[in-house]
Amino acid sequence: MKNLIMTVAAAATLLFSTQCATAQETENTDVAVNSTEVQAPIQDGFEKVETSALPKIITDAVLVDKAGAKVREAYINENLKVYKLELQIEGQDPQTAFINEVGRWVEIK
Repeated sequence: MKNLIMTVAAAATLLFSTQCATAQETENTDVAVNSTEVQAPIQDGFEKVETSALPKIITDAVLVDKAGAKVREAYINENLKVYKLELQIEGQDPQTAFINEVGRWVEIK
């Protein structure tokens, strides 16, 4: 008897919950939206720095390990002590590379 009551209660709960879930329908209406282009701050914790302000150990690592590359833009994450460099090699697409404060190339995930 107890199992019968529990089965009926479970069936009733499922019945009412599926009706509530399918009862919510939305209309697809087209709304005119004015878009404004805004330059957002960098969200990954990196702040822009001047390429001329890069430490010598960083510029030396670029010269040795990335021969022919020029640093277009540089960013630093003070918490991680990691530099984000936008490197340009002539005739190739720009590349992003990460290097720590001691001149070791790192991979940010």
